[in-house]
Amino acid sequence: MRAEDLLQTHTVWYRDTAELHLTGELDLATAPLLLQAAATALSTRPRHLYLDLSGLTFCDHTGLRALHRLTHQAHDAHVTLRLTGLHPRLHRTLTQQQTPPSPRTPPVARY
Repeated sequence: MRAEDLLQTHTVWYRDTAELHLTGELDLATAPLLLQAAATALSTRPRHLYLDLSGLTFCDHTGLRALHRLTHQAHDAHVTLRLTGLHPRLHRTLTQQQTPPSPRTPPVARY
């Protein structure tokens, strides 16, 4: 099966916004399709890029890394990136905070 069969991208432009719709699976095979579609959208120099993930049925670690990379690309291009249509599990994964480990309490010296 080809990557294009697993993930479809559709971009709509209006005013100063590009809206990129994803349908299917975002994984190792399809992440390059997302990055290429995003690069094309960013090349038009929009002020805003909306990434509609409501049609996403699967996202693995590589897909998460592609979203992270896209965040940096949008930032570098001075484009506001907004993710829409997030499944609750994907939203939790993307927004969970890394809590730093608590420092070890030094042992109490007993004399």
